[in-house]
Amino acid sequence: MLHLSILNKVLILVYLSTIIALCAQASADQFEQTHFESRNDKQQRADVILLALENGITDQEEYQPLFNELETLLQPDDIQRKKRYVRNVCWYQPSNTTQEVDQAIAYADTQILVYAKPYPSTILTDLHLCRGWYKQLNSYTQSAHKDLNFAINSAYQIENPRLIADGRSIRGSMYSYQGNYSAALEDLITAQQLYESINMPYWATYNLGELAATYRRFGDATTALKYQKQLEQRYIDDDKIFDANELSIQIGYSLSTLKRYDEAIKRFKKSRQFAIDNEDPILAADMAISIASEYIKQGKFSQAKLLIEQEKDNIPSDFSAPYSYLTYTQAQLAHHENQPTKALKLLNRSLEAFVKNNNQRGISDVEMLTSQVHASNEQWHQAYIALQQYLVTHKKLDQKLLDERNAEMQARFDTSKIKRENQLLLKAAEAKEQRLMMMERNDVLQIIVIILSSIILVFLSIFAYKSLIKQRTFRQLALTDELTGLSNRRDTYSHGHRFLKQAISQNKPLSIISFDADHFKAVNDALGHDTGDKVLMKLAELTATMMRDSDIVGRVGGEEFLILLPNINKNTAVEIAKRLILTIEKYDWNQVAPGLSQTVSAGVSTLENETTLTPLLLKADKALYSAKASGRNCVVAE
Repeated sequence: MLHLSILNKVLILVYLSTIIALCAQASADQFEQTHFESRNDKQQRADVILLALENGITDQEEYQPLFNELETLLQPDDIQRKKRYVRNVCWYQPSNTTQEVDQAIAYADTQILVYAKPYPSTILTDLHLCRGWYKQLNSYTQSAHKDLNFAINSAYQIENPRLIADGRSIRGSMYSYQGNYSAALEDLITAQQLYESINMPYWATYNLGELAATYRRFGDATTALKYQKQLEQRYIDDDKIFDANELSIQIGYSLSTLKRYDEAIKRFKKSRQFAIDNEDPILAADMAISIASEYIKQGKFSQAKLLIEQEKDNIPSDFSAPYSYLTYTQAQLAHHENQPTKALKLLNRSLEAFVKNNNQRGISDVEMLTSQVHASNEQWHQAYIALQQYLVTHKKLDQKLLDERNAEMQARFDTSKIKRENQLLLKAAEAKEQRLMMMERNDVLQIIVIILSSIILVFLSIFAYKSLIKQRTFRQLALTDELTGLSNRRDTYSHGHRFLKQAISQNKPLSIISFDADHFKAVNDALGHDTGDKVLMKLAELTATMMRDSDIVGRVGGEEFLILLPNINKNTAVEIAKRLILTIEKYDWNQVAPGLSQTVSAGVSTLENETTLTPLLLKADKALYSAKASGRNCVVAE
């Protein structure tokens, strides 16, 4: 009986241990499943962001938050998505100045060294494309071609239709600018069919614009204009204002080719104002040059000179493309004013810039004008030499144009061959994608086995959760004024920029109240900084309780506060400010310090024609100073 009792106890213990083990395993499986689902959610969100960036976003205010979010979503072991992130960072570098472009090239240089092996690879191919793109912006033409050719060859080796399309679109645009139209058409037509086949409507539209520009340069401005206007309407319908403006510029050039100068000038003026509004001085100056060039064609030299004088300092010589046309236009004006020495000096600068860009059309124009300047100065021998140079260049251009027209006709009839080649490429890429998906599926299964076999991930998950909580807490602290608990200066201004943008886009009012404590220094000097801090905290509390949930109250300086009132007009804002001043004046300040009384002065400003936050803040500050000057404890509206 004793042995039986012991045996029963052992069996019961084994049974209980089994139950406990099963329960623990079930809990672990449930936790791991939740963790895995959370990871999948982040990966799916990261994929959505990466795809949006790859499809093309032109507004920095739109794409910068996506990059910030992406940094929080990517896991340390997520190598493939990190590579896509690096590729997108390369393409979205600032490029408004030559210095910024050089920095972008330096970033690509660094990443190319990091991902040099294995070869060929998707990331290495895209980084060479990216570097080639920036190099052609800074007129490093030969080096840009080297990068682009390398990338296109690599893209064919890895059978990646998107990268092939990108490479041939960029290279085709370069060929078009340089006057190599047959190569441009072959590249651009190939890119167009690939973009349409892989359903990339944004880039298909962009590439079609380059095709239209090529037809214009090729001499078929009528066909180009037809395509350009259709594309412009697409961009306008899709609210892509930057793309629509770029295409409007191309339409202006087509109109100029068709000698519709007034219409071209109207387009260029509109684009110039767009550049000014978007703080792009180089584009604004470039448009001024285009307007001046049209004026010269109409014989309006004084108007052309006025524009050039206004903008000549805004285009540095290292921006060789616009600089070449700036100096050429200045030379035209100097020739008209019978200043041959000055004109020849400018023509030499223009020629150097055109040669740097390998712009044969520009070189031909410079040689003809050089001959005319020498002739007007009765320097017949020099005029003859320049004219000979022009004839040689022009003959080459004529022969090239004839070859290009033959090649263009061949390209039009050869599109079916290009289409068949692209279809074979797409099928190969699809088969490769399926193989990669199978490999990824196997990797996922391996990860699941590893996760389920290691209970330590429970602790890692807990640690990660606590770290996330801390991160959110730190972020909140970084946006909060430590003393009052209100929004700090940075957070307040961030909300202000957002409210301003919403008010402008939705045509709604926006008002600001700027106020500070009267004679606050005297409070600190007489009662001490502790009492001063209590005054500030009470001011914050009284103000916050009076405002709506949608309003923002922030402390932006020592005793300075700012209230953002969306959807509030000037009269209502003044009434709110008056109630605030009265509430603060009537408060029993003896609760803070015996014998203490405290008032505030306020300035009110309301959105009128401002496009940025700074002038609206300045109006509020000006009104606040007026309130101080009027005896304090009052409201002044600007």
